[in-house]
Amino acid sequence: MTVSNKILVVDDEESILWVFKKALEKRNITVHTAESAQQALDKIQRNDYLLIFTDIFMEGMSGLDLLTAIKSRKPSPPVVVMTAQDTMNNTIEAMRQGAFDYVSKPFDLEDIYDLVDRVVETSNIKPPEKEPTPPEEAFSVDAIIGRSKHMQDIFKTIGKASVTDLAVLITGESGTGKEMVARALHYYSHRVEEKFIAINCAAIARELLESELFGHEKGAFTGAVESKKGKFELANRGTLFLDEIGDMEISLQAKILRVLQNNEFYRVGGREPVKVDVRIIAATNQNLHELMKQKLFREDLFHRLNVIQIPLPPLRERLEDVPHLANFFLRRISEELAHESVFLSPEVDRLFKNYQWPGNIRELENVIKRGAVLASGGAILPEHLPPGLQEGVIGKSAVNEFWEQHLDPLVRGFLQSHAESDHGNLYDKLVDALEKNLFEHLLRRLNGNQVATAKALGINRNTLKRKIDALNIEPKKGRHLNQKEGTPEDGIK
Repeated sequence: MTVSNKILVVDDEESILWVFKKALEKRNITVHTAESAQQALDKIQRNDYLLIFTDIFMEGMSGLDLLTAIKSRKPSPPVVVMTAQDTMNNTIEAMRQGAFDYVSKPFDLEDIYDLVDRVVETSNIKPPEKEPTPPEEAFSVDAIIGRSKHMQDIFKTIGKASVTDLAVLITGESGTGKEMVARALHYYSHRVEEKFIAINCAAIARELLESELFGHEKGAFTGAVESKKGKFELANRGTLFLDEIGDMEISLQAKILRVLQNNEFYRVGGREPVKVDVRIIAATNQNLHELMKQKLFREDLFHRLNVIQIPLPPLRERLEDVPHLANFFLRRISEELAHESVFLSPEVDRLFKNYQWPGNIRELENVIKRGAVLASGGAILPEHLPPGLQEGVIGKSAVNEFWEQHLDPLVRGFLQSHAESDHGNLYDKLVDALEKNLFEHLLRRLNGNQVATAKALGINRNTLKRKIDALNIEPKKGRHLNQKEGTPEDGIK
């Protein structure tokens, strides 16, 4: 007899036990019954069960107490709680204590069959082999997950940038992990023993932001009953992270520029300059070039902040990192939220790899938190995901449609700008530009491996080599370097 066909039903109503036994044995399931929770515990000591159904209200030990006792065992079988008194409190309490599901009496046998089928399906999904967990540190760049070429390049830039005090500008969409990168820069710098202070410039009212940054003197404004240090003073000898700097009012930008130039500022209402030694790391999800065109961001401040730029790619451009990020969050969330360890079912793993993740890493973390809570242990199934996630998975036909929609205006733009100057040579110009871009992207993705790149392209290795030479591509770097600053000309993608 195998574990997968034994079910225990606990109820003090003989008719309920009889119904379960007759119904489930028709499906070749072995049914054990118990008329009390204590009797059930004795059977659980001697048997492994696929599933346990238990009534809540029984003489002596209640079904909820039995549920608690069962969940204290590791591993423990899923438990379905039943009652004729389907109050909100009973339902919430049962699910809070880790019940697999909750059914109200009288029930439809088809619902019981569905529950059994779900448990069988879940129990047949085996957890993946666990990857070795790195030792815990106070902070480590290991906390920034990424094995893609994009992220490996960023790790290298963090390593080089951390040994200087140069300003760093981190760009990227919301949820891509800009603050984690800023913390890594601080952690690996000589300032690590000093404070890392972060402030979100978009989250504080404009009239309060100046005081938060520079502090104020007593009586500087209504409510300033005593002097207060600002973030710059608090971060002295350490690092100040100015998040969402693109949202900063332009008048305040001039004061930030002054600190960057002279390492001094005035508190609000102050008359004496305050000297500080602070490394500035700024971040934004906005296009600062566009803001400069609109006169909403100072060009001189941009160049002061943009000494080293670290552009973080959106998660959809490094989908190969999703499984590693997911495993990281699963390990952490299993400890924090779930009653038992959780893992992704193969179907959810496939959905994750094909979803576009508009909310980036933050969205992935929240989706896994939700899945871990709703699964309560074991495999996270598609039914545990947010309703809109499966609709957000782009299939091949949608990808092709998306690609064609974007290709059309690009070709029209190319013809408008080259039709006269390159007349008679348009084909070679356009194909060369497209091939160069394609080869550089694929070489970056495959770490400069030309054999693998040629195989992925479906062309001969010698053909690829000729193209690389003719198009002046650097296969190992897959990008061109700005020799003046020693940083990627086109950023790290």
